[in-house]
Amino acid sequence: MPELTDWRSTRPTTLSPILVAAKKAFHQRGFHGTSTRDIASRAGVSLPTLYYHHENKQGILVAVLQAGVESSLARVRAAVAEGHTPVEQLSNAIEAIVIHMTADLELAATAGEFRYVEADHPRRADYVAVRSEMEDLISDILRRGIDAGDFHIDQDIKETQRYLLGACQAVTIWYRPDGARTPAEVARSYAATSLRAVGAT
Repeated sequence: MPELTDWRSTRPTTLSPILVAAKKAFHQRGFHGTSTRDIASRAGVSLPTLYYHHENKQGILVAVLQAGVESSLARVRAAVAEGHTPVEQLSNAIEAIVIHMTADLELAATAGEFRYVEADHPRRADYVAVRSEMEDLISDILRRGIDAGDFHIDQDIKETQRYLLGACQAVTIWYRPDGARTPAEVARSYAATSLRAVGAT
């Protein structure tokens, strides 16, 4: 798991040339619209070189997904560690997730291609485990916030967690790097909206 010293940094996640090419291709054409030859061409490597590092196109997709979720979790862990109360921790966590989304839109959007990873893929479980850790981290903050009287949530905690993370993921649909708002501005806005959604006091 990568370490992150500045969770508000908007630098894109560091990836190998092959994975950089893959995330761009998957973002532009989708998983099925992308070929390994296209990825190799974009990366400036031969097909044998590509297959030396990755067994097939699905293996490349899983590697991109894994890099994205690990980068996001590292950012969120660092953000939560700076918070002293559930309110601060949730605000920081949502801000960190949205910064991750906007800092590398292509990488974040690739999460939607997870549906093409076969159930028996050997690395699927690793990806799911990291994603579940992120979900559990948010759920734990919500639970502690309710216990402390900081949050007022009528629905199930898991449902609220899914709503918050789903809203963050939706940033990849509308956000544009050349738009009027910076990643930091969007992240702060989402953090404030999320606190209102859980009835933060």
